[in-house]
Amino acid sequence: MKKLTYFSIACILIVASIFSGCKKDDTNPPDQKEFAFSLIAAAGYTSGDVTLTTGEQFKVGFNATAATGFTLSNLKVTRIYNEKPDDIFDTTLNLTALNYIFYGISLHEAGVENWIFTITQSDGNTLVSSFNITTETMVGPIFTYNQRILGAQINIIGSSFASSNGEIYNLANAKINAAMIDWLYYYGSTNLATIASPDDADAATVFTDGGTVSTPGPNALVNWSVRNSTRFRIIMDAIDWDAIQDDTELINLTQGATDPMAGDLKPGYFIAFVTVNGKKGLIRVNNIFQEEDGTVDISVKVQQ
Repeated sequence: MKKLTYFSIACILIVASIFSGCKKDDTNPPDQKEFAFSLIAAAGYTSGDVTLTTGEQFKVGFNATAATGFTLSNLKVTRIYNEKPDDIFDTTLNLTALNYIFYGISLHEAGVENWIFTITQSDGNTLVSSFNITTETMVGPIFTYNQRILGAQINIIGSSFASSNGEIYNLANAKINAAMIDWLYYYGSTNLATIASPDDADAATVFTDGGTVSTPGPNALVNWSVRNSTRFRIIMDAIDWDAIQDDTELINLTQGATDPMAGDLKPGYFIAFVTVNGKKGLIRVNNIFQEEDGTVDISVKVQQ
């Protein structure tokens, strides 16, 4: 028998490959899944470049499917700002499919950041989706109240303050206008000079209207129809008070204001606050005259 040359074998392989290409491919049945990853593009979701205000929440939804025979092994969310990456979410998976909603917060300063969403398959392959968020600062007007004098709990000067109008109320009038009261001032045995939210538990033991905790007077704090939940954060760093002409810095300073009271105050302290209605502001402690019949001199800046 005549031996086939290498050229003949090559020709046979080429012809075989041509005819085999015409046959139906049974190696990838119709239900064969491919590795896929996509962001949800629907109302209420962020899936592409967008402009938001500083500190604004956004929602990202995504769907991922592993190829047949593999699993999704990892999900990572990375934000890059000023060329510095920050992995804010990184979790191990063992799923064939994933439907997930992620909530993020835009920068608290003006700028552009890149958000990257990476899904990894068990074979090491990855798929990536990303978009840019441009943050803009929305400047808003503020109220400024200078040198407001609040009396401590047994001073005849009122102890309650409303940041919406800058007025000071005694306990009886504060009860009538409870929905407006953002904080009260008292001088305690432990926390000394203290500004507290109406819903603060310790404040309720101080403002008993001449009664006791078990038998409070009619205007006692526990008898108010509304006890607003103002939240505070003490700031001891230097702040240029006069330079605050809009709410830009107030928004930044109030991040982390979660305490129902601010105690052991000293002249020169600043107290960031957020009212129950979401108004953000700053208190400057100008002076303190100690004891339960003393006073505190404060100035206030707050969003209108």
